[in-house]
Amino acid sequence: MTLRAIVVDDEPLARDELTFLLNQCEGVDVVGEARFAAEAERLCDQVEPQVAFIDLRMPGPDGLALANTLRQTHPELEVVLVSAHDDGALLGFESQITDYLLKPVRLERLRQTLDRVAAAHPDITEGALPLKRFAVRRKNTYVVVDLRDIIYFEAREELVWAVTADDRFAIDRTLAALAEELDSTDFFQSHRSCIVRVDRIRTIEPMGARTFRMLLDHPDDPKVPLARDRVGKLRERIPFLR
Repeated sequence: MTLRAIVVDDEPLARDELTFLLNQCEGVDVVGEARFAAEAERLCDQVEPQVAFIDLRMPGPDGLALANTLRQTHPELEVVLVSAHDDGALLGFESQITDYLLKPVRLERLRQTLDRVAAAHPDITEGALPLKRFAVRRKNTYVVVDLRDIIYFEAREELVWAVTADDRFAIDRTLAALAEELDSTDFFQSHRSCIVRVDRIRTIEPMGARTFRMLLDHPDDPKVPLARDRVGKLRERIPFLR
């Protein structure tokens, strides 16, 4: 099942940005956008979303007033206020909103919000598909990366990098979050700092004390660690024959 979301903001660029980020999240479908409160009320009646992302400061009834109205007319609706300022957070939570996001919204923070929505509605995201593509920001644009091109992910220097044959991308995601979203038939977490594509493992080298490292099929011949407690799991995927 898919989580139906709407975005309410009087600024077109802000609507576009948040809609783009939501479209990077698996199991979410942005079913409509609105510019102001009255339009948002009509939209909710038409598409019956499960979550509304509402800008706090809008002409006419502001985001908090709209949130209170929608919670009365649509009691099951989860409301997330979005603002460039944190001064409305206390009033928002007093009105029992689901979350409060600060602009510019970060993708990892947005996913945390969606986790809260899913926790309140566990049936909504049941059966969500594994991650297939994602987009990463480079300067003033986003580069779309296909999971089929990723050879491995690694955590290094407080960042997580997605490595392809000819490039590497810093991504706003933890390895733990990636491990839950990647297709387990294609990827394998070999170490707390590394997730590799199984079909790009070229050799497995013993390093002593029952530890190993793996050489990957990549132009730079990277060697990544295989943790001792992950060896058995890898043997299930790639049997070690004598």
